[in-house]
Amino acid sequence: MLDLGEFLSEIRNMPGHWNRISVMFQKIQDAINQIGSGVGIDATGHMPAPPAPQKINVAAGTDHVHVTITDNSARTRALNYFAEWSVNDPAFANANVEDLGAARGRILSLPAKDGSGTPINYYFRAYSSYRGSKTVSPRIVHGGDLTPTAVQLTGASQLTPLPSTGAGTASTNGSQAGQGFGTPQVVNPSPARQLIQI
Repeated sequence: MLDLGEFLSEIRNMPGHWNRISVMFQKIQDAINQIGSGVGIDATGHMPAPPAPQKINVAAGTDHVHVTITDNSARTRALNYFAEWSVNDPAFANANVEDLGAARGRILSLPAKDGSGTPINYYFRAYSSYRGSKTVSPRIVHGGDLTPTAVQLTGASQLTPLPSTGAGTASTNGSQAGQGFGTPQVVNPSPARQLIQI
């Protein structure tokens, strides 16, 4: 956070009306830090990644799943949660991103089978991030990192899900799952796509 401490001390010790000016700068510093804390950003750099949630829970139905996240870590109101689901891929190479916002759960409507009638194996994971974080929390996988558990729905709905288009400033081809808001601050539009690290 913004810290003008040493400058404020110098200004306070100057003769005349400088003490009033130091009070003004103190109020400006406090206002900037309050805004940053409220929205999860740091005006002087990047927020650290939050700690990992403890667990992701998945309950499957016919054509819906209920995903919840257990997180007992220290957190602020600005913390944002993400859940990702992957079709037949426990490596989450092209995972679809669900921005949960402040919520730690959501019911998702998903097809039980692909367009040809083959049951789909879904894999789920979750993580959290502050908008001003350059990285997300460690990801937690339903079933565990080493043994991702496939989830199948029991309904008759059929649809082959489209490829993921990612989220935030991550690639629009879905190849950079697990980034939440994205790592680069800004991405220029294609074809001159350049990542701008700030």
